[in-house]
Amino acid sequence: MPVTDRKGRLVGVVRRDDALLQALIRDDAGIQTEVQARIEACCPPADRETVHVTVHGGIVELTGRLLSATMARLVAQVEETADGVEVKNLLTTT
Repeated sequence: MPVTDRKGRLVGVVRRDDALLQALIRDDAGIQTEVQARIEACCPPADRETVHVTVHGGIVELTGRLLSATMARLVAQVEETADGVEVKNLLTTT
């Protein structure tokens, strides 16, 4: 997160792992819980078991197989997850 002065000049950067932000952002487990809920809401029951999610340093990684339309919907939903830094879509289509 960039830090600027009153004139908008960059004066520093606060990284995600800085103690200052730790009180403000969720940990990886919290992000993963939200992504799992989004998978359950977006994917038909049979497809839920084919999608796997891991979160490391706020980066969400999706693996598995889904129908193309379902995959696009799911990735769009996961990209809206609060505190996620990036979504790596490694899903393949069936």
